[in-house]
Amino acid sequence: MASWLLQILLISSFHLISLSSQKETTFVFESFLDQEDLYLDASAKVLPGGVLQLTNNSKYQIGHAFYDKPLELSSSFSTHFVCALVKKPKIEGGHGIAFIVSPSMDFSHAQPTRYLGVFDASTLESSPSSHVLAVELDTIWNPEFKDIKGSNHVGIDVNSPVSVAVAPASYYSDIEKKNESMNLLSGKPVQVWVDYEDTMLNVSIAPLKVKKPSRPLLSHPIDLSDIFPNISKLYVGFSAATGNAVSDQYIMWWSFSTDRRSLQRLDTSRLAELPYPTGTDKKLLALFIILFGVLAIVGLTIIA
Repeated sequence: MASWLLQILLISSFHLISLSSQKETTFVFESFLDQEDLYLDASAKVLPGGVLQLTNNSKYQIGHAFYDKPLELSSSFSTHFVCALVKKPKIEGGHGIAFIVSPSMDFSHAQPTRYLGVFDASTLESSPSSHVLAVELDTIWNPEFKDIKGSNHVGIDVNSPVSVAVAPASYYSDIEKKNESMNLLSGKPVQVWVDYEDTMLNVSIAPLKVKKPSRPLLSHPIDLSDIFPNISKLYVGFSAATGNAVSDQYIMWWSFSTDRRSLQRLDTSRLAELPYPTGTDKKLLALFIILFGVLAIVGLTIIA
């Protein structure tokens, strides 16, 4: 009898473990060339080198990219991605990138500029019917959204572009034991971590060669069941937008897991490279080629 009960318990335990593991989702995009699990719309596209471009430096653009399978995110999730915002020299860059969680991939209602392709003017006041969580990397100051004074900040948005938590873009240096500021529009790759567990959302950023900071930039109580009541399946992805201020806005690498322990680590040696900057930099390249040609001709003339 005891042996029979033990067998039943073991079988039941194995079944529960199997069910639990089936709910865990982990994926990584080391390159976006394989678009099998990607949903792209508007200006978003994958470039030949494998980088995901959400917007180029044209005005009033929106771009979205989602992992196209709905996920169960009720208890926890972690994501780590590398992005880059590249502006033209001497021109204001904008508007920014957002990591988003939503019950739908349809953002056809959203507006560009300060709404980042996630919200519109009707969502200035937080509404439970909006059902969206966003972590924004914003490069334009919008005082009506309760942004901190100045651009270049990171925020958490719940059902509205008015951030529930915001901080200047910076990371905690475990070497210097203090926060070091970061310029989101430097054109250099930026690492971003978003961790949700026990109704707490933590957000960290850092330069490419820096490991994850021991202290998050933002830490705010969030309950996904309040944002998404009676919604069991959610989508995760990115949005970006431009306005009069424009930038090339890229996602270079993306890892996601519903279990933080399974989150794949970044191997910088395999990171897809950004394309050569557009606009003025192309003109500089052309001038360099012409100058090199002239110098070569002069050199050959002197030798002759």
